[in-house]
Amino acid sequence: MKLWREKGTWVGRHAAARLARLEPADVRRIAVIKHCAFGDMLLTRPLLVTLREHFPHAELTLSTLSDARGVPEDLVDRVHYSPARSEQAGWGEKRRAYRALGEQDILLDITASTASMLISALNPAGFKIGYKHRGLHRLIYDVAINRAEFRYEAETFLEPVNVLGIQFDWPLKFDMPQEPLARPKPYVVYFPTASVASRTWPPEHFAALIREMADALPGHDHVLLEGIQDWEVAVCDTIEGLSGPPRNFLRWPAGDEDRALLKGAAAVVCNDTGIRHLATALETPTVGIFFNSPPFGYWPRFGSHQLVFDREGRPPAVEDVGAALLRAVNVQGA
Repeated sequence: MKLWREKGTWVGRHAAARLARLEPADVRRIAVIKHCAFGDMLLTRPLLVTLREHFPHAELTLSTLSDARGVPEDLVDRVHYSPARSEQAGWGEKRRAYRALGEQDILLDITASTASMLISALNPAGFKIGYKHRGLHRLIYDVAINRAEFRYEAETFLEPVNVLGIQFDWPLKFDMPQEPLARPKPYVVYFPTASVASRTWPPEHFAALIREMADALPGHDHVLLEGIQDWEVAVCDTIEGLSGPPRNFLRWPAGDEDRALLKGAAAVVCNDTGIRHLATALETPTVGIFFNSPPFGYWPRFGSHQLVFDREGRPPAVEDVGAALLRAVNVQGA
C-alpha cells in the first residue's frame, strides 16, 4: 500500500517501506483503540464500517475499556477490554490486559490517552497509526496525524484511513440496525437533560418550545423523553407542568423502546448528550442545543441536522430552537 500524507503528518523513517509490504488482500488483523463515553463510541461506527468494506477478510477488533457503553459489537469480530479506572487495577493486571490485544497487521489508535498509547506500544503491528501527542508518537507509531478540533468527530476518527489512501462514504454510514416505532401520527421527541445538569437548557425554555411547536406542528405528537436518573424525571415533571401540557403532548419513560422511538421520530431535540449521537446514528434529524460546550466537533454537516448556539455562550432563545426544529422537520419531509 502507498502512504499518503499531508504537511502536518509525522512519518517514521521506515513507515513507507513498512506499509509497502502490506497488500490490502493480505491484511488479516486490524485493531481500533477507542476509549470513550457513550456518544463518542457511537461516532466510531463509520470508521468500523469503512474498515470492514475495504478489508473484508480481516478480523476487526475494537479495543476499549471495561465500562464502555454503546460498544458496536455488530460491526466487529472481537472486543478487547482493558480495566477501567474505577477498577483500580494494578500495573501487572493492566499490562496483561493491554498485551491481550495481540499482534495486528494494522493498528489505529484514535484515543491518544496514556492507556491507548501503552496498548499501542505493547502490541506488535505491521503498521501503526495514531495522533501526534507531545513527541511520544515518535516512539510508538509509524505515522501520526494532527487531530482536527473543529471538525465533526466521526470524520476526525476516519481521518487515519486517509493515510492508507482510503476514501470514506458521504454522508457517513453508521449502519445501526433498528426498526422505527410504529405510531399513527408523526412525532417529535424532546430530551431535556444530559450527563450533567450544567449542559441542560432551562426547563422553562423546553416548556415554551413544546407549547409553540404544538401549535406550529398540530399534526405531530410532541413526546417528552425522560432520562434514567431521578433528577432527570424531576426536570420532565417541571416541563410538563409549565407546558400546559398541550393536547398533542406525550410523556415517555426511559426504557427498552427508546431506540425505536428515536428511529421513528420526525426530529429529536436535545442538549449536548449521547441521545443526540444515538439519533444521528439512527439517521433521524436532530436539533442540538449548545451553550456550555463547544458545538463544532459534534456538528454533522450532512442530512437535516441542526445546531443552535449563541455566539456569546448564552442559552439560545426559544424562537431560534423552534426555527431550527421546523427546518429539520421540513427538510426530512421534502
